[in-house]
Amino acid sequence: MNSVKLLVVEDDPLFGGVLRDVIKGAGYQLRLAASGAEALAAVAEESFDLVVQDIKLPDANGLEILREILLRQPHCGSLVMTGYGTIEDAVSAMKLGAFDFLTKPFPMELLFLKIESFLELKRMGLAVATRSEHPSVFPRITTRSPAMLAALEIAAKVARTSTSILLHGESGTGKELVAEAIHQLSPRRQGPFIAVNCAAIPATLIEGELFGVEKGAYTGADRGRPGYIEMADGGTLFLDEIGELPFELQGKLLRVLQEKGVARVGGTAFRHIDFRLISATNRDLSDMARRREFREDLLYRINVVLVRLPPLRERREDIPLLLATFLDRFCPDPDTKPEFTPDALELLTSYGYPGNIRELQNIVERISLLYPAEKVNAYHLPSELQSPGVIGSTFEAFPIGRPLREAVTDYEKRYIEKVVDYAGGHKTLAAKMLGLSRKVLWEKLKK
Repeated sequence: MNSVKLLVVEDDPLFGGVLRDVIKGAGYQLRLAASGAEALAAVAEESFDLVVQDIKLPDANGLEILREILLRQPHCGSLVMTGYGTIEDAVSAMKLGAFDFLTKPFPMELLFLKIESFLELKRMGLAVATRSEHPSVFPRITTRSPAMLAALEIAAKVARTSTSILLHGESGTGKELVAEAIHQLSPRRQGPFIAVNCAAIPATLIEGELFGVEKGAYTGADRGRPGYIEMADGGTLFLDEIGELPFELQGKLLRVLQEKGVARVGGTAFRHIDFRLISATNRDLSDMARRREFREDLLYRINVVLVRLPPLRERREDIPLLLATFLDRFCPDPDTKPEFTPDALELLTSYGYPGNIRELQNIVERISLLYPAEKVNAYHLPSELQSPGVIGSTFEAFPIGRPLREAVTDYEKRYIEKVVDYAGGHKTLAAKMLGLSRKVLWEKLKK
């Protein structure tokens, strides 16, 4: 039998029995408690790896029971179940230390996926770090995603060195936030953190902005001024989108890194600069180097340690926590917070987010402005989240000669099937996409 021991806290005897049977059937050791008092008695008698707990209990506040369990067994994980589907329940539990949440009813396959996800984190030594928002070393970063935690573990290990770090990730994945967190964890935390977006500075100006300018270097240079590299002396220089740096300037940056100093534009005086370089890109610099669009020798210099930041679609378990974080930011008064329905929350967690965390933040800000203190349904969300888009790649041709009624019925059947499939089998969501009531959709599916 599996050595992993679970405590299941569920007051419904029927559902509790189902959970007991399927969890034991999967090989886990299990103890079942039907109330808060039974749960506390259980943790007083034996140690558990994970508690699967309903938030609503007959004899106590489920959140208080959760708090007490985690105080008594700090290394125990917690997976909460709620029948309400509100983000407030789930987030309150996760702020106390819950690893994840499930909204009833849920398929048993999803339960086991979440259990295995927790156990994988525990094997990596990161399970306890998922408590609250994130390990204290990176307090501003909200995550419990195994992929993101693994990236941050690498970042934390090298933060206390002077090693050059390359952050790779799509736009909006939080590269600057991670770079600043590394700086705050480093011995250079008392020095400046200078962030430069190489893509935002015109090519005609970027040399002077980076390396500084001597008086008289060009028309209009009536005084000398330091560049960003000099400003970073004693601290950290963060070059975002370094792949956009003009090729002719890459050699000059390489010289700065090799010689630990800089000469301003129009000058010859060499100034020694002590700084740590963190670079970031959303491009494949190795491929650019093969195409001679990026200097290979510079790539070796900046890519001593590579930290890949996963896109939001690869860390969907973070979406409820990020939603809560942004709601707190945009609605400091709890009475003004909108409440997401299960359908809205499902759309928010299943959307692909090409703009990553920045896009999610913008969505929450928009919802907070438009629907304060309101219940937010799926149809309140931006159209790009709701629209099924192009469901089929082509409009299939129908054979000529069929009766119109038969052809329309056939097309309706296939269209409904595709929409239901697109909605992941979620009938309520599919009905809203189709503009039908749930009852009508059920009748059509039966037919």
